[in-house]
Amino acid sequence: MRKTLLALCFVLPAGMVAAQSPEDAVKARQGYFDLLGAQMAVLAPMAQGKMDFDAAKAKVAADNLAALAKVDVSPLFVPGTSTDDLGDATRALPAIWEKGDDFMAKATAMHEAAAGMPEAAGSLETLQVAVGQLGGSCKGCHDNFRAK
Repeated sequence: MRKTLLALCFVLPAGMVAAQSPEDAVKARQGYFDLLGAQMAVLAPMAQGKMDFDAAKAKVAADNLAALAKVDVSPLFVPGTSTDDLGDATRALPAIWEKGDDFMAKATAMHEAAAGMPEAAGSLETLQVAVGQLGGSCKGCHDNFRAK
């Protein structure tokens, strides 16, 4: 998984620049969020007590989240890629472009929360707090900028 993320750190920014069509931008954007979700699928069950805490697995997922948080995804949110433009091909609401400053503030909050995950992965108690903060930052965007 680490090799995959390392490769994506080099390929994803190039792919963002090369995303010439709205459909390409949506695919790249969805891929990025799938990677975030895969890491949360490891951490959230541990934090919720649905899975035994495993410090090694938590550290890998937390490190991956922190690496992904360094990616500037703004090029993936190009005009013409909202639900109004592409229907069910995306869940990005037009509010992303209408309230760009609010969207970017929420994205920054998510990136800051994700950046702190590696330090929090050392114990269940710190992981629970950090996952709660990260989940809250994700929810802020999902509630306002993502179709259900």
